[in-house]
Amino acid sequence: MTANHLGLPARLARGAGAVVVCACLSGSLAAVESQHGTAVEARLSTPISTYSAKPGMQIAAAVTTSLCAGGASVLPQGTELLGVVSRVRKVGLGLVYESAGLKLEFTRLELPDGRQYPVTARLTEIDNARERVDREGNIHGTRATATLSNRVGERILVAALVHPAIMIPLFVLETSVFHFPDPEIQFGRGAAIRLNVEFPEEFGALAPCPLPERETSPEESAEVEKVVDALPYWTYSLRQRQPMDLVNLLFVGPREDLDRTFATAGWIGARANSMRATVAVIRAIAEDRGFSDAPMRTLLLDGREPDLRLQKGLDTFEKRDHLRIWKRDDELDGRPMWASAATRDVAATFGMHPFGFTHQVQSDVDLERDQVVHDLVFTGCVDSVAYVPRPEGVRETGEDYRKGVNTDARVAVVVLNGCTQPIEDFSTDEPMPKPAGLVRVIRRATLTARNHFVRDNLVYRAADYLRLSYLTFRQLDQQAREEGRARQLEAAMRGAPPAKPQ
Repeated sequence: MTANHLGLPARLARGAGAVVVCACLSGSLAAVESQHGTAVEARLSTPISTYSAKPGMQIAAAVTTSLCAGGASVLPQGTELLGVVSRVRKVGLGLVYESAGLKLEFTRLELPDGRQYPVTARLTEIDNARERVDREGNIHGTRATATLSNRVGERILVAALVHPAIMIPLFVLETSVFHFPDPEIQFGRGAAIRLNVEFPEEFGALAPCPLPERETSPEESAEVEKVVDALPYWTYSLRQRQPMDLVNLLFVGPREDLDRTFATAGWIGARANSMRATVAVIRAIAEDRGFSDAPMRTLLLDGREPDLRLQKGLDTFEKRDHLRIWKRDDELDGRPMWASAATRDVAATFGMHPFGFTHQVQSDVDLERDQVVHDLVFTGCVDSVAYVPRPEGVRETGEDYRKGVNTDARVAVVVLNGCTQPIEDFSTDEPMPKPAGLVRVIRRATLTARNHFVRDNLVYRAADYLRLSYLTFRQLDQQAREEGRARQLEAAMRGAPPAKPQ
């Protein structure tokens, strides 16, 4: 198998002779050069919180994107971006600001041997965060009074004004069910960030480094292709016979290696589905906060429930990386195999089939496949990676498929190495600071009062309804466009005319 790496994800050659088992990430995660610099990913080595951070505070982030120039690594494992917190906007008691703000400035690049180089870096995104990053790299926090839980509290307050006798019981009920959201910004160690970095000219032309590789015989290559060909394309819902998540990963190694590798990369499990878990999900959505071990919907592969359910989030329930893993009956080179379907959740929605809260997934599922590979390789727990094409595209099999999914129909075969001596370990994290109880009470009263005077009026409400209506119609139009793009991309990759939408 060979990696045919082009600007767009390309299909690997099949049936080759003795070749190298290697892979390059698809264009989604590859470093992209632009007039603003090279896009790279990093993980914070320094926990940051607007509770305690001060302007001038030293920060560091481990660079996770491997870049090469002329075949040599420019950013070896252990390279860090160094900088400072240049601006902090703390909510505090809510007397001045409703939402928190933060700006990080990375100005130096430090290699593992201690050499440092000046760089210009601009933050572009915080992965899986509720916060927003603007074009200048400023981080904008959320407004606690915009959450569902606070709106419920406001309705209770109105009812209490009409019937003062029920004020205390209603307040006790509301506070026992929902907590007032924390408006401060908090990023723990290991939070993934994306930046555009302008490197020194002496680094030369930069390109993504190849992933770990190993030599294989024609027989071994044919065996891996046979294994991938036998994989089902889709997982299916437990209650309804409809395709859900695409099978796009295959791990090779024993269960203990699999557990250790994902734990080292910062992934955690999911709690079982139950009424208590459902209530916790509703609270997380209402309070706009993270839910680190949120339950996952049960999906089946060959009629079987997953052996592992893993996820990685930050500070919101709406966004997370997650995957399900099933043990296969066969082995590869005498080692167990594990099929996996990885997708990224980008929004929480309420559906009727099935009834309840669910997630909207990222349409380009290859991005999440590559992200998983990227996370595991960075820890040093991967022996080799091969991107193996399926014999047919998802729209060529004649079977049902999930509309709107965009994929190059490749499976990433990841061979694990045991992870006994990881290069990076994100399995543990320090607790973030919390304000005193009195501060939280005063802050809630202050923010609620100013929100009532500014936004509880007919003009603001009408404008808000118009905004929500516009966003709904735009989302529907975007879903239709994504399905069309997915068909065109797959047809272009396969050299066939695009099929007409059903």
